[in-house]
Amino acid sequence: MDWVALFCLVWTCVAYVVAKKLYRRKPLMIFSPVVTVSACTIILLLVCGISYDTYHKYTQGIVFLLTPVTVAFAVPIYENREVILRQLPILMVSIVVGMFVGILSAFVMARLFHFSDEVTNSLMARSISTPFAVVLANEIHGSAALVSLFTIITGFVGMIFGDLFLALTRIRFRTANGVAFGNAAHGFGTSRAGQRHETEGVMASLTMIIAGLFMVLLGPTMVHLVIWMMRGLGFI
Repeated sequence: MDWVALFCLVWTCVAYVVAKKLYRRKPLMIFSPVVTVSACTIILLLVCGISYDTYHKYTQGIVFLLTPVTVAFAVPIYENREVILRQLPILMVSIVVGMFVGILSAFVMARLFHFSDEVTNSLMARSISTPFAVVLANEIHGSAALVSLFTIITGFVGMIFGDLFLALTRIRFRTANGVAFGNAAHGFGTSRAGQRHETEGVMASLTMIIAGLFMVLLGPTMVHLVIWMMRGLGFI
């Protein structure tokens, strides 16, 4: 299986480099590395008969780099600290509301489709960046592998449809747009927000980091609160 491990690692790195060059030449959402690399990797795994678990196992080193990358977002946050301090109260409120809505919507959807407890818990932990989501999933008896997948899908969908949603709402306040991307689509959303405007990128970065910390600290309590509320309403 050594060749499979080498193949998965090399393919991921080379595919990203090529996709990044393509995106620089044609900066359209359909050519984003997130879209092209993901689609090509899925096709390649199906053709070669390599399971997702195998691919995930041999690319764990790359996934581990998400943690220092998340910390690196602190640089633009520090550079724009004055703007952030002025918006901090409303930022905190929006993050808490976003956390609660994310957990509640995931729980309701899981119950409607009769998902298992493990899948349900993994879905409720998926609305933050992957390093934080994995920690939270372990605390609420979810699956680290599932929550990683759900987190990627959430960020991917948020990045793709974020522009459309904000266009429909006609919100022009860049701070609000950045918070929306960071709260709903974490890492992918932060990347897209930074492409739209520097202020949006900074606010998305800050939102993603604070939301991740809040979810690790308060997530288990919120999960139990949602379950208690749903039980009281007769939903469970």
